[in-house]
Amino acid sequence: MFLRSNVYQAGLEDGPARYQGLYVGAFDGDILTDIAAHYWNGHIILQAPTMPVELAVATARESQRVVTGIIGPWSQVKVAEPVLDLDRTRLGKVVPEYLYSLDLDALKIPESLSMATVHHRLAAPEDVPILVAWRREYDRITMGFPEHAIDDGRNDRMFRGAIKDHRLWVLEVAGHLVAMTSFNAVLSDTVQIGGVFTPEASRGRGHARSVVAGSLVDAKSAGVLNALLFTEVDNIPAQKAYESLGFNRVGDYGMVVLDPS
Repeated sequence: MFLRSNVYQAGLEDGPARYQGLYVGAFDGDILTDIAAHYWNGHIILQAPTMPVELAVATARESQRVVTGIIGPWSQVKVAEPVLDLDRTRLGKVVPEYLYSLDLDALKIPESLSMATVHHRLAAPEDVPILVAWRREYDRITMGFPEHAIDDGRNDRMFRGAIKDHRLWVLEVAGHLVAMTSFNAVLSDTVQIGGVFTPEASRGRGHARSVVAGSLVDAKSAGVLNALLFTEVDNIPAQKAYESLGFNRVGDYGMVVLDPS
């Protein structure tokens, strides 16, 4: 999904701009069997079931970029990561994730959203200071970054870019922000959900379910048919929340990302 979305946004041209990257493929005759890309942000993304190590190494070598992370199916990430030149003193949380999928026709709307006791909307620039503060906790707990490496300025720019691209949603209760979610990757028919967060004072009330459902209601009205997401294998509350919306586990995933220090 990340690979397809980035090609959709920037084509196959390599460069420093957002979504651009260098792509390397493996072929069986004329058939493309494996692919990897090294992107503008330093992340290598794999979809390489037969040659993950070879493609990861070749992509890093050809791009000449610093490797700041590797993302893809967990079985591929865990064999490719050890051979890459990573600054492992900056590793964030390294855990396998479960991959989930949902046909939006099967989306189950939480009662709080259907009864309008909560309200979802696209995020606005005036929301950014609150979201940046939330992101500090997200980066520390979900990503495993040390406090000194969390970059508020970088997160501010990230949120403003997501707002400009209409990829970031918030949930309100009585006019107060209580949760957020975003689309990390977007195609005309599919979206990939990420960055779901509820501050500690607002947890346990189904707000994460509601903000995700609200974003998907909006996506469906724009013609999107499917949604994907991944969450840590030991994050049982998140798994139950997504399954309550109709998501089904379809595989595994993983990410090894360096902190942004």
